[in-house]
Amino acid sequence: CYYRLGMFADAIKQFQSSLNNQKMVETYAYLAKTYNRIDQPLMAIEQYESGLRVFRNDVTLLVGLARVQEQLGEMEKSVETYKCVLRQDASNIEAIACVATNYFYSDQPEIALRYYRRILQMGVNNAELFMNLGLCCFFCQQFDLSMSCIERALSIADEDVVADTWYNTGNILLATGDTVMASRCFRLAMAADSSHAESACNLAVLQMRDGKLEQSRALFLSAIQKGPHLFEPHFNLALLTYQSGQFDESRSLVLKALEIFPDHIYSKTLLGYIEQMYTML
Repeated sequence: CYYRLGMFADAIKQFQSSLNNQKMVETYAYLAKTYNRIDQPLMAIEQYESGLRVFRNDVTLLVGLARVQEQLGEMEKSVETYKCVLRQDASNIEAIACVATNYFYSDQPEIALRYYRRILQMGVNNAELFMNLGLCCFFCQQFDLSMSCIERALSIADEDVVADTWYNTGNILLATGDTVMASRCFRLAMAADSSHAESACNLAVLQMRDGKLEQSRALFLSAIQKGPHLFEPHFNLALLTYQSGQFDESRSLVLKALEIFPDHIYSKTLLGYIEQMYTML
């Protein structure tokens, strides 16, 4: 009750008292969740590990530990923990999906495809799964299967994911060179979700490519406002202003892009050009 009411300090005391009386998996899990809720993920990890020393390889504790590790950005540890979950429970959908995602972003879409197909065989039927299948098929050069999966995803997508579905569809069409259809997909994504910053940024790039600089600038500014955590609109607008001769604005934008993503090589190159311009002046 204390946990549900948000009285986390009292909840921690009660959970610890419960563990002193009898050690249970659920108590360790709730105690770790409570520490996570009060922004103490390291204490949460400690509780999960304490529970795993008592209840070795328990799936509930392993999944909770993997989630916290993922939140902390410790992806390698998180994936290893999810793999341990799968060794205990091969039908754990969350673990399968997380391992598949890791393989996909590690440039191994063919392995990710196996995991997503396993989820499909288990009876899961939603837009997110078919979109991921489509992306994996596309990067595996299986274009016919890719488009079939994308069409299926679009046909069953609900309001929560339809914008992301159109956005991913646009990226695939962009990779095939169909910029007209890609532009339409990004517009549809923005129509479904007016705050979809990624679609606004990509559409702005296409507008800039077509020479519609004012429209492109407006879309970049909109993307920055809707997604201040994204470095792409900052960099692309910096490039646009640099080409327009607005070096002060370009410099401030590219510095913001590097603040968000310090290792972005193109932002570093553009900043070097701007600094060189100032030196010459």
